[in-house]
Amino acid sequence: MGILYSIGAAILFAISHIAVRQGVSRLGVQTGTAIMLLAGATTTVLIALLVEGVQALLAATLSGVLFFALAGVFHFLGGWGFQNASASRLGPTRVSAMTSLTPLFAAFLAFISLHQTVNLLVVIGIILMTAGVYAITTGDVS
Repeated sequence: MGILYSIGAAILFAISHIAVRQGVSRLGVQTGTAIMLLAGATTTVLIALLVEGVQALLAATLSGVLFFALAGVFHFLGGWGFQNASASRLGPTRVSAMTSLTPLFAAFLAFISLHQTVNLLVVIGIILMTAGVYAITTGDVS
């Protein structure tokens, strides 16, 4: 089931990249990012309340809330803000390619901060994704 969730996330992120490109051209980066964050937060809270109920929010630990808040600042404000800014300059194809470098940075940061290891298959995958991003962003795609 995890694979299906990953594929669903990839499809929804792809649709999001296209919508961001269209929205940024009409509203600009700051306004577009603010609207994305408001819509995302509102929708997420409503879904969480419907699925988990108020009890899940009341049972949340302070450290859990702080880690998710930190993740939200980095992911939504930083990640989506930079992505929205690049969408107006690069377009959805190149932006999507660039965001496929996430595993490279995630593996590196997890190695440093969480002392996790990577196996050969992960290294090969990261090399292939990096080569693909290089080809797309430099125009060396045959």
